[in-house]
Amino acid sequence: MAITKKTAAAKPAAKKAATTTKTTAAKTTVKKPTATKTAATAKTKATATKVAVKKAPVATKTSTNDLSVTGNKKIGTLMKEFNKKFPYLRLKICYSYARDAVKKGESISGIDVDKTLASVRRADSGGDISISGNKKIKSLEKEFDTVFGLYAQVCYTEKDGHRYYTSGSADEKTLAGFNAECEKNGCKKGEWR
Repeated sequence: MAITKKTAAAKPAAKKAATTTKTTAAKTTVKKPTATKTAATAKTKATATKVAVKKAPVATKTSTNDLSVTGNKKIGTLMKEFNKKFPYLRLKICYSYARDAVKKGESISGIDVDKTLASVRRADSGGDISISGNKKIKSLEKEFDTVFGLYAQVCYTEKDGHRYYTSGSADEKTLAGFNAECEKNGCKKGEWR
């Protein structure tokens, strides 16, 4: 025996459209949509959209600031890119035996700028380096030794034309910080060779 309720007929037409009636063999159930649940769902979707929009520019900004160093990059190209990113600094790359010559006070010559890092690196080395402004000078020089087996030095040219390698407390500074210091002190820029 089925029981039916006549609640739908007693309500005005506007509310009738918002109600749904479900009839089964045993009983009739009337369901009304809840405004709270719908508003909460809309708020969640809006928040998710805002978060996605805010995160996208951050990833792009980070990737464009780093200078990528891979084995197939020519030394001359790397030196130009480094000098473009840090206009008051230069990067000198030498074979690992040059480290001993520097300790003895001898002058050193860099590697041919037309060669790739892969063609001059130590045979058992390989990998990539990422150069950013917040990297310490000593960390960058150590990475060249560890990853490529090469001796790298960050250099600068004073306003009187004398060229120097960084050492001591300068090696503790970040690339961006030391570049700004060189600019403030009147060092020359744009001399990557």
